[in-house]
Amino acid sequence: MTIRELRSSPAAAWAGPLLVFLCFSLLGTVLESDKVGAPLYLAHPEQWVYPLQTLVCLGLIAFWWRHYTFRPLGAGAALLAVIAGIVGIVVWILPSWLFDNGQVPEIPTLGMVSRSGDGFNPDLWGENPAAWWGAVIMRFIRMTIVVAFAEELFWRGFLWRMLSDPYRDFHQVKFAQWHWMALAVTVLCFSFAHLPADRAAAAFYALLMAGVYLKTKSVGACVLAHAVSNFILGLYVMHTRQWGFW
Repeated sequence: MTIRELRSSPAAAWAGPLLVFLCFSLLGTVLESDKVGAPLYLAHPEQWVYPLQTLVCLGLIAFWWRHYTFRPLGAGAALLAVIAGIVGIVVWILPSWLFDNGQVPEIPTLGMVSRSGDGFNPDLWGENPAAWWGAVIMRFIRMTIVVAFAEELFWRGFLWRMLSDPYRDFHQVKFAQWHWMALAVTVLCFSFAHLPADRAAAAFYALLMAGVYLKTKSVGACVLAHAVSNFILGLYVMHTRQWGFW
């Protein structure tokens, strides 16, 4: 396939950014070494894999931008997206917060565990403020822009449309066309694409995004909701140092 053919492919445009994103995440897992005595780039490969992942995926979204349809959001749709984003991330964080404050017992499958363990920790850069800020800024760009676009382009823009009318080319299918299979598969896949402790919250979040999608008929509204959620999560992580959330 030539570059011209790749750029003109609707399937590549809507599914490609997330698939490449996941490949980079897998690369970080494969490269991770025994942390004892290993250099930073092997002990914590996410410190360089995540920024590279961010830049590559941003480039791909720009490369395929002409395929995406983001009609302007009205005030009502934008407000709904913001509220859904806030509610979704509160539900995601709440079980761990309750556990940390001694309100509930440890139930990992419901997210009732501490998130103070492994995760993307910018403090690994020590006393280098430029590196620390660079890591934090790139992490926020990754979660609020790249993740929001890549996931919503795939789950709602590609997979939902493909499942809601499997007898047509997905890019010819209207956005937010109701079908029970589209709802069930996107919720289950989104849930199992996350860590076990996050799966219950992820299932709820996918249902919430489906509601936003069906109400607004807009992938852009889902991107906005996802970006709001992830930005709030980033602020929470920086405040609490619960690195396991990201």
